[in-house]
Amino acid sequence: MTDSLISQKIKKIHRNDVSITIRYIDSVGNPVSDSVTVEGHYLDKLDIPWKSIPGYVLSSIQHFQQSFIPSEEGISLIYAQQIAAPVIVYHRNINGELISNPQYLTGDLNKTYQAQPLDDAAKYLIKNQKSANGTFSNEVKEYEFVYNTASLENVDIPDNLFVQTLSNSNVFEKPNAPYALEKQLPYNTSWHVYKALKETYREIYWYNLGGSTWISSQENIKTLNIKNYTMTQKMLNTPLASNVDNISFTYQIIDSIDINKKVKILYYSDQNITAWETPYGDMNSKHYKGSQQVFVIRLIQLDNQSIWAQIDDGYYIESKYLNL
Repeated sequence: MTDSLISQKIKKIHRNDVSITIRYIDSVGNPVSDSVTVEGHYLDKLDIPWKSIPGYVLSSIQHFQQSFIPSEEGISLIYAQQIAAPVIVYHRNINGELISNPQYLTGDLNKTYQAQPLDDAAKYLIKNQKSANGTFSNEVKEYEFVYNTASLENVDIPDNLFVQTLSNSNVFEKPNAPYALEKQLPYNTSWHVYKALKETYREIYWYNLGGSTWISSQENIKTLNIKNYTMTQKMLNTPLASNVDNISFTYQIIDSIDINKKVKILYYSDQNITAWETPYGDMNSKHYKGSQQVFVIRLIQLDNQSIWAQIDDGYYIESKYLNL
């Protein structure tokens, strides 16, 4: 065999004499990606260039062939649009409580994502996901970031700071305690604040109401700076102030009446009403149970229009809790 014939045979074997167009379309024929043209020798094996298209999944093939055979239609890969499942990211403290709403990452199928910790709490991160990235699929994926958010700092407060409950409010044994105490503070009651702490990673304050009783600024409350008034000697000498000598009030007394009557506590039988040493003054560890009978010596009205009952044991409760 001459060199010329060998050269012609090799050229014949290796020439690309067949072209096939691969189209990537949706179910109505609209392109979802650019077409690709592949070339090869007649009857050689045809390797189809498959594509992963974000937001779509391959559903069927038209004019499928595995060899280079001339075809005017080419090969059509038909893709169906598909919504990817979300990626859910949880941000928790060391007690397992969420410190923000779960994040939902969404995107097209097969598109990449990256889960990130919270920007304002990243420096408190103690547990990170080793691999918090991937591609969206038809399965829900979950990630969790854990933060040590128990760091607290002291806050300077005035001596006359109070919190007022705007609904029944939870209290806790200590700041960031995982569970609230069984009893709530009743709606529309005011409590003296003895100490305040602030969470260093977010704008949440904890107010100490005495002993192991703390309330969070996340509760439905508002803070009040109540100007303290100590009764003057002139007031002590007036009939309105008789029998209440040497008592300090946060408001002035504008009226008083003796009733000397046994009345009932209008509250849940399984809950208690706090006893006050003076109206808006200091709370006492003593409590009155709901439905309990108490003997009221007198009623006093303060200049904020609140009315307080003095019980025969010397303590005070707001009159709205009594069936007067």
